[in-house]
Amino acid sequence: MMGKDMGMKAFVSLAIAIAMPCALAQPAAAQATWDGYRLGAEDQIEVSIYGQGGSVTKTRIKSDGSITLPLVGRVEASNRTTQALASAIQEQLRRGGYVNDPIVNVEIAEYASRTVTVLGEFAKPGVVPLDRPTQLSELAARAGGLREGGSDIVELRRDGKVTTYSLTQIARGQQPDVAMQPGDAVYAIAAPQYYVYGQIGNAGAFGIAPGMTIRQALARAGGPTLSGSERKVTLYRGGRELEAELAAPVLPDDVLFVRERIF
Repeated sequence: MMGKDMGMKAFVSLAIAIAMPCALAQPAAAQATWDGYRLGAEDQIEVSIYGQGGSVTKTRIKSDGSITLPLVGRVEASNRTTQALASAIQEQLRRGGYVNDPIVNVEIAEYASRTVTVLGEFAKPGVVPLDRPTQLSELAARAGGLREGGSDIVELRRDGKVTTYSLTQIARGQQPDVAMQPGDAVYAIAAPQYYVYGQIGNAGAFGIAPGMTIRQALARAGGPTLSGSERKVTLYRGGRELEAELAAPVLPDDVLFVRERIF
């Protein structure tokens, strides 16, 4: 019963956890062609040059894709990995004759050019860097999962189009996971709500989990108090007053009133 009475946050967090092995396994095929994060405009990098004194320069890649370094001058950085950029800087140092045997290391200090924006009911909305192949289910996990009140439905906005996905269906293999692309925006939709008051442990508004029954809805709200009873629940739906059937599904905007038991 406890498993069936999990709240929305616990339910979706479990779904994401189930999806994670698949999310991590699926990019494995992409890993064969993944050679590292490709730098772009506005990324901030730190360039360390060792040999004959050495230097450390922290710089941001310009809008034209280049950086400018002391002794080296202008270097094209956009669309290169950190390793490729380090090799290019080494080559220019050798050609300039400034350092005989330079050792160059490039680290990314701040990601900006290749990111996904996560919005809505994620626990940690914001910007997630695509520093590795990332599927939608893994992105949801990296954003902290869904907070209380979030549904398992997310919208992927890409190139002006909106596609809807269910994290639960992805976890169950009923819907394919999708690889994230730079510039994507993912919006987690708020779950539809129901309301409970009367002789209940925690009166208020709650999100409806997929397949949630009235009995589960009461349990989510803390269950009836010692003075209340599951057998005395009034359901207000669409302007009508009904006797609640505990096995029936909860619908958006349902209002449940737990009446006092008669001893």
